[in-house]
Amino acid sequence: MSRVNSLVNRLAPDTINSLKRAAEERIEDARRLLERKRFLAALYLFGYSVEMVLASAYFRNAGFSPNMPIDRDTRHRHMGRARQLRTATGEPLMEHDPHPLVGWARLLERRRSASSELTARESQLLEEAIDRAGLVYKHWRPELRYKTAQVAEDQVEEVRRSAIWFIKHREPLCGRD
Repeated sequence: MSRVNSLVNRLAPDTINSLKRAAEERIEDARRLLERKRFLAALYLFGYSVEMVLASAYFRNAGFSPNMPIDRDTRHRHMGRARQLRTATGEPLMEHDPHPLVGWARLLERRRSASSELTARESQLLEEAIDRAGLVYKHWRPELRYKTAQVAEDQVEEVRRSAIWFIKHREPLCGRD
C-alpha cells in the first residue's frame, strides 16, 4: 500500500485564475514537446490550453470572480443550459462532446452579445474565437491521449498558432478587467 498522499484527493475546484495558469503551463509544456518533435503530445496540450482559456473567459464574463470555485457540477450546469440553446441557423449552440471548444466560444459570444453592446472589434474578436476554436477542434480531441498517430508538422502548427492567439486575447475575450 502506498504511503504517498493522493494528488487527486488534494485537487481544488478550478478557478478563473487557476485555469489561466494551467493554460500557460500547458502551452509551455507543449512548446517543449514540440522542440523534441513530439507532435501528438504537443497538439494535445495546445488543444487543452484553448479549452481552458475559453472556459475561463466565459466564467469571467458570467460574473465569476477570479478565485471563485468552478466545480464540475457548476461547469456541467452551464454546459447543460448551453446545450439546450440553438444558433441562428438552428444547430445546437454547444455540442454534447465533453470538451466542446466551439460550443464554449459560441456560448461566450452569445453571453457577451446579450449582456452589452459590442463594438465592431469585439464582435470580430468573438467571431475569430469561434473560427479558431473550430480550427483547433479539426485536429484536437481528448482521445488523442490514447493514440500513437502521426501528426504532421503543419497540423500541430495550426493548433499552436491558435493556442497562442487565445492566450494573447484571453482578457479581451472575457470583456472584463
